[in-house]
Amino acid sequence: MKLQIRGSKSKNLLISIESIMIKDTNLSTRSIFYDDVDVQWQSSQSKELIITLQGLFHIYKEQKSHYKLLEVSFSKPYIIKQSRKQGSKVLDITNAIIEKVSNNIVGEGLLVQKNNLKFYMYGQVEKWLNQMQELCIQVNFHEDYFLYRLISNSQQSNVYFAEDRNTKIDYAIKVFEKNKIEQEIGPKALKQEIEILRLIKNEHFTKLLKIYEGDQAVYLVFEQQKGGDLQRFLKENENILTEKTAFQAIKQLLQGISLMHNLNYMHRDLKPENILLKNKDSLEELIISDLGLAEKVNNEQKPLFTLCGTPGYVAPEVLKKQPYDHKVDIYGIGIILYTLLTGNNPFQSIIQDETLELNMIGHVNIDKVNCSELGKDLLKQLLQVSPNRRPTAQQALRHQYFRNQSPDKILPKQSIIISKSKIHSLHSEQISPLTPNLNFDKFKAPQIQPQYLRQATPKLDIHQKNTTNLMKKFRRPS
Repeated sequence: MKLQIRGSKSKNLLISIESIMIKDTNLSTRSIFYDDVDVQWQSSQSKELIITLQGLFHIYKEQKSHYKLLEVSFSKPYIIKQSRKQGSKVLDITNAIIEKVSNNIVGEGLLVQKNNLKFYMYGQVEKWLNQMQELCIQVNFHEDYFLYRLISNSQQSNVYFAEDRNTKIDYAIKVFEKNKIEQEIGPKALKQEIEILRLIKNEHFTKLLKIYEGDQAVYLVFEQQKGGDLQRFLKENENILTEKTAFQAIKQLLQGISLMHNLNYMHRDLKPENILLKNKDSLEELIISDLGLAEKVNNEQKPLFTLCGTPGYVAPEVLKKQPYDHKVDIYGIGIILYTLLTGNNPFQSIIQDETLELNMIGHVNIDKVNCSELGKDLLKQLLQVSPNRRPTAQQALRHQYFRNQSPDKILPKQSIIISKSKIHSLHSEQISPLTPNLNFDKFKAPQIQPQYLRQATPKLDIHQKNTTNLMKKFRRPS
């Protein structure tokens, strides 16, 4: 479900937003980023350090209750302190809490706190704060930002537009309520999402700028994308999309996902709602967002079986509870391309169980897709039911289609019917959007293997109400 509040930035609008969001205060309780590990300064001998900041600071010694002037340096992600007795020591400040402090004796400074360790440094800290804020957690969100519009909400998080109170620049804020983090998401999953966002620095992904934590919520600050999302673009620009535009958009997604896969991560929830437009009414600069379901791919560990994603865009092997890897993203990009070329999701139905069943089978008829033969060939490869037959992102980018200049023709929106099911256009106002990040716990996928599918699968009567009846339509090994 998406909720939009339209209007200018105003106190009245802020009140309406605050009525639907939690009342939060600066962090005064235990941070969810803390763990029970005893944090200590470590020797710097084995560290490769590139110093980006250096200066003399008054360091407060809590045990002795006095200040000592020390040389302090910064080499991401380490603070380095120098002393005559102990030499050079480093502290990894990843996910440490940082807060501006002041003292009548030595003036302004920073408090860096990680688990049991506190480090006070007083002096010229503004440049330090700017470099440390991407790695650390700040505590004064509502002093720095003014929330003025709710953009979207889901089970796990809400997204707002906000204005920086000092610079008046607009940003997008993803808000996680702490009770939902503990009950539904899990602190580990949130930390992993943040880790991936910090790792992936590319023009095709949302850029994480800062992180804040209050007593009741965690706030991720992103650059604001002015063009909305791809889903809205499709609704507002029906019948004006060209084949060239569609494939240029897909090329950007493949470039971004290729980088992510090279870092051994997969997105697992690619869909038009998670593709942002940098500029309104233009697909020339697309941004991949929402890495909440992103996961590490590691062939040496136990393969993934977790059911997750959005119905209609999930790779079949996920719904069949088979092991899967980064090829699930390739299938998702294939569905997005099909949607761009036809105006329809191939599995969309007014009944969500039908969407799941069609999606699980995974076969997409591209015969009626109105594009060039090379374009159809690439689309067919992206939508292979077997992940072993799908290309990698790099292989897809080397497809002959992208080497040739594709025709720039207007694509009519098509209504493709699969069997007796009513498959509706994504632009239809009668259809509710599919539930994002659906909880699949109640959906029991039949344990079937692709090699046992009948050739006549497209004739399957998907009006069967349960997966037991669905199972009868497949051959089993003797």
